[in-house]
Amino acid sequence: MARQLTARFRQPRLPVVGRPRRLDPDEVAALKARPWPRLPWWLWLAVAVTTVAMVVVATGLFRAVPGQLPVAARRSPPAGDLSHGVGDIRVPVLERQNQGLVVRRPASCPRLDRVTLVGTAAEVALLDAAADQLCALRSTAPIQRAREGLQKAGATVEFAEFELSINESTTDFGTAPPTVMVHAKFQQGGAAAERVAVVLAHEGSHVADGGPPTAAAELAARKAELDACGRLFTGGAQPNRGCADAAALLATDDAGALARLKEAGYR
Repeated sequence: MARQLTARFRQPRLPVVGRPRRLDPDEVAALKARPWPRLPWWLWLAVAVTTVAMVVVATGLFRAVPGQLPVAARRSPPAGDLSHGVGDIRVPVLERQNQGLVVRRPASCPRLDRVTLVGTAAEVALLDAAADQLCALRSTAPIQRAREGLQKAGATVEFAEFELSINESTTDFGTAPPTVMVHAKFQQGGAAAERVAVVLAHEGSHVADGGPPTAAAELAARKAELDACGRLFTGGAQPNRGCADAAALLATDDAGALARLKEAGYR
């Protein structure tokens, strides 16, 4: 009985397989002449579409990552009536379906009370808090000039979305009065009012110039921006990326900074 059980559970032996047979010349020629299988057209189309999509995504990532660009180019040079060419612009609050949400009112601080704030109630409250921050800064020459530029022009300020999202702001000089557009990303996160105030200092310098900036005018705007950064971010809050960019650009003398701005496309 034990012998029968042993025989029943014995591992099967694999058959001995010999070496594969060598093909004769006729068989080799027949294999080489065999046509490759043709892929269906829709599969080639899918490959082409996927390749194009990957190129588009890679290009978008390159344009969206500030570290890929020279520091002078991280605010795009002017385009048309814009202080910074930001591509397509979208102002959500001004779209037809949001007409009932629009609030327009002047900034509450006396130094900027001719500036009109536009947006939802929450957006206008944030813009007003940013205006208060800018109003409260000590009147250094760059800050005073930026404030007076916004005030004298009676500028309009609103949040917007940009195609070229590396830009923190732009001003449209094709409107009367000029419209300062602040990147909508500044509505989120801590120290939002301080972040927007820094942007207003930059664009206020452009408004004081009365049009899209030359390299020299952009240099002046970066100085106003950096001045505001140094005064507004003293309590440990993370400053705007533009603050670090302005500091890096201004680390050299004015001649070096101007040369870098001209290389980036400013005239």
